[in-house]
Amino acid sequence: MKIAILGATGYVGSHLVQEGLTRGHQVTGLSRHPDKLPDHPGLRKVALDLLADPALAGRTLSGHDVILYAYNPARQSQAPDIYEQHLRGHQALLAAMAHCNVKRLLCVGGAASLKIASGEEFLDSEQFPPQYADFKPSIRGTRALYYLLKEHPELDWVFLAPSAVLIDGQRTGQYRTGTDYLLYDQAGMSTISLQDYAVAMLDEAEQPRHHKERCTVGY
Repeated sequence: MKIAILGATGYVGSHLVQEGLTRGHQVTGLSRHPDKLPDHPGLRKVALDLLADPALAGRTLSGHDVILYAYNPARQSQAPDIYEQHLRGHQALLAAMAHCNVKRLLCVGGAASLKIASGEEFLDSEQFPPQYADFKPSIRGTRALYYLLKEHPELDWVFLAPSAVLIDGQRTGQYRTGTDYLLYDQAGMSTISLQDYAVAMLDEAEQPRHHKERCTVGY
């Protein structure tokens, strides 16, 4: 399978690259800093600024079987315009898709839009950890992608939301899936490792189970 990964050097994107290569896929890693990508015979490194030329980005993405979108605007999570930076990235992606012959689009989402038992979205509920309040503009930026995707029925998109806590850990190959509500393990924790999130994303790429919808993964 030919897989293009936008944001290939990022916090999540780098794990998607590793998982794709481990499975023997032909991976195109697209980043503003492709020199940060590892050397691997199955990896093609491409320097690309998505915001600079969406039409060029679309042509570069053409010919792949699936596109994985893991764009993050430099993790400057408390920058005054971080929400707008996220939006510009999402809008550039959608503009690029208009110049692309690939319709299957898997996006790295966030837990913010998922619901808790009351029906509230996690980000707007009292369950959202107060210590992360300063990061809300960035988190809202990720959440906005879900609502933008819903406006594009011509794309076969998936917004894959991790559990509330997404951290570096172990690759167990085990996870549970859900749709609209946060997942919790037996200890009451909502978490998944970056490695197992990447497993879930590549599983979805290889064996599509979701179409034009949000889904979530966790333990």
